[in-house]
Amino acid sequence: MDMEGMGSIFSGLPYFNPLMMVNRSGTCATTKLMQCTSFGVYMLDVSPKFDQDPEGLPDLTKEDFLARKQVVEEVAQWVETHKNKEPQAVVKNEWVPILYQYEIVKGSAKRNRDWGHLIFTDLTLTRYLLVMCFGDRACDCGNAFHHDYDAIVKWQADRFMSLLKYIHHADESPKPLWVRATYTTSSNRWLDPDFLNSLDIPKAATKTTPPIFHVTSDNFVPSLLSSEIEKIDNLRSQSSKPRPPSSVMNAVLGSKQDRPDAKNYTVMNEKNARQCSYCEKLGEHDMPMCGRCKLVRYCSAECQRKAWPAHKVFCKKAKGSTK
Repeated sequence: MDMEGMGSIFSGLPYFNPLMMVNRSGTCATTKLMQCTSFGVYMLDVSPKFDQDPEGLPDLTKEDFLARKQVVEEVAQWVETHKNKEPQAVVKNEWVPILYQYEIVKGSAKRNRDWGHLIFTDLTLTRYLLVMCFGDRACDCGNAFHHDYDAIVKWQADRFMSLLKYIHHADESPKPLWVRATYTTSSNRWLDPDFLNSLDIPKAATKTTPPIFHVTSDNFVPSLLSSEIEKIDNLRSQSSKPRPPSSVMNAVLGSKQDRPDAKNYTVMNEKNARQCSYCEKLGEHDMPMCGRCKLVRYCSAECQRKAWPAHKVFCKKAKGSTK
């Protein structure tokens, strides 16, 4: 169950802070990153997700599950191999998966292209690996939609670094160093060895197929929208964290025009269904949003009324952070 849906369970409680409950199946990258600094990386490890039977899982299709499972196991095998060979470098060489399907902040994913896939972090929370798992299609040039894939992966890396820079800005730690990103397809689920074999600060995209993109804290393209920043601030308010300085916001602020418009892999342009935060039913993309905190949606006025006892303290505090 995602964080939005917890309202129906905690409706009888006076206050429920979603940041205090670790939900490994959560899709909000902002919440996960804040929880990593509060509870530690291992508490957010999503590896156990892929020890399950893929049949009947509500949040991943079997194909998506198996694609992510292979990447998670490949990275785990790399960590195990290097741990045995270099016992003094166990901490440096460890990668922990903390997200397997995410949006930058709750409610920010409007279309399929807005969803990121696997995120791994090292134990210092300064280096990140991003892997997108695409379906197997073919275009005229023989490389499966690679023009769209490349653009989507690079954009996802820029967005994730933008989020890291906003959450861990100059007045906070840890300081993000880089995000290294690539993708797999159904016909090739294996990662390029170079993707894992260096902890040095990367320089430029490698000319491999698929490519490896290296986004640093100095060369990323600002990619957050003002509406997303408002939602991030509302979540941060739950931990009594002040809004970052306006200079930090300006450094990560992008525009809708920066979003990749997939020309061939058109599934990435499709709109997402929405889920009611109280009854959890799926509905139209334009399901009404809470006008105060802009973080939850309801399919009806009745569901919003029933959710209010659990939601009101969170909602009022979130609104207060924007004043």
